[in-house]
Amino acid sequence: MTDFEHKPYDKIYVRDMIKLSLDDLIGMMSSLESANAYWVDGVLFASFAMTESEELAKKEMNNEMFLDKVIFAVYDNYSKTVKSSTNLEIGVLNMQKSKLYTDLIKWLKTQSIWTE
Repeated sequence: MTDFEHKPYDKIYVRDMIKLSLDDLIGMMSSLESANAYWVDGVLFASFAMTESEELAKKEMNNEMFLDKVIFAVYDNYSKTVKSSTNLEIGVLNMQKSKLYTDLIKWLKTQSIWTE
């Protein structure tokens, strides 16, 4: 039988954090192929990995990940979809049970950009 082991990343590097208005986040997400955002603890967000390379693959093997950017907006209560003031609509996935994403949002809320 195959052995399985859960091994979280040791470190995740975030290159850029972008706080957007809710309308701007919805507009950006609706233009992407996968128009879903994630929600955790009052934050609507999406994260984007850096373009894959052999160097990044080696880092992943050493439990390190690089995110190119995290975009986010304050959105107090979870809902399955969210609409902009111009009626653009995107799906929202509740990731509250993800340890990785709850840790990311907890960390994000300690960064200076959170209060800007």
